[in-house]
Amino acid sequence: MPLVLPNGEILSDITTKLLSEEGYAVLAVTEDEEDTEQTFYQKDFEKKFFSDDTNRVLCETFLNNALLDPVSGEIGKTIIFAVSQNHAAKITQILNQLADQRFPGKYQSDFAVQVTSLIPDAQQYTINFTNNNLMGSGNFIESYKTSKARVCVTVGMMTTGYDCPDILNLALMRPVFSPSDFVQIKGRGTRKHNFLEELRDPELKPLVREPDKTRYKLFDFFANCEYFEEKFDYDEVLQLPKPRSGAGEGPALPPPPPAASISALCRMP
Repeated sequence: MPLVLPNGEILSDITTKLLSEEGYAVLAVTEDEEDTEQTFYQKDFEKKFFSDDTNRVLCETFLNNALLDPVSGEIGKTIIFAVSQNHAAKITQILNQLADQRFPGKYQSDFAVQVTSLIPDAQQYTINFTNNNLMGSGNFIESYKTSKARVCVTVGMMTTGYDCPDILNLALMRPVFSPSDFVQIKGRGTRKHNFLEELRDPELKPLVREPDKTRYKLFDFFANCEYFEEKFDYDEVLQLPKPRSGAGEGPALPPPPPAASISALCRMP
C-alpha cells in the first residue's frame, strides 16, 4: 500500500526504502546457489532493481488521486516521466490495462501513449497532445475537444520548452538528479488555461464549476521535491580553475569572473 504524507507526497514501501540511507535489501541466489544480500538505492530503480508490483502501485496511486478534467470528468491530461524507454513502455502498458478495467470500451489502449525517441512520430505526438487530438478527441463529450489519450509517458522529450497549457497532472516515476531538469519539469504544469475554450456546446458551459485552471498536481514518488526544495544548495559557490601563466605554458588567460552561482539558473521566477 502507498504511504500518503501530510504534504501530499506519496511513497510506496519499496520507494521509501530505496530513498533511505540503508537502501532496499533483498536476498538473491548466486550461480553457486548461495543466498546473498543485495542492496539497492533510488538510482538503481529500473536499472538494476526491477519491480512490476511497484510500477503497478505507482500507476494505481496516480489513477486514484489524479486531478480530473473539469468539463468531461475524466483523468486530466498528464505527463509521466519514466526512468528509461523500457520503463516508459512498462508504465504505458500498465496504465492502458488499468484504464480498460476502469473505463471499459472507452480508450481501446489509447489512454496512455509512450512518447520517447524510439517511437515513430513521437515529436508529432507531442504536438497532437497540445492540440487535443492525440489518438482522437472528444471521447466523453462530443462537443468538447480534448485529447483521447490522457497520458503521455516520456523520459526527457517533454521536459524543456514543451507547452501544453491544459496539463493537470505531472508524475515523477523516477528520481531526478539535475536541478534545472526538476525546475523544467515542474514548469510544464504552470501554464494558465480556460477549459471552456474547447467546449462548443453553450448549454454545457454554465455547468462547469471550475473552468479556469488554478492548480495542478505533481506526483513525486522519489522525494525529488523534498531534495530540491528543502535540501539542495542553490547558492553553492562554484570554484573556477586558476589561469595558467609562466613560460612554456602559453599566453596567460584573462582573470576569472566573480565566483559563479547556480541560483539564477535553478530558481523558479
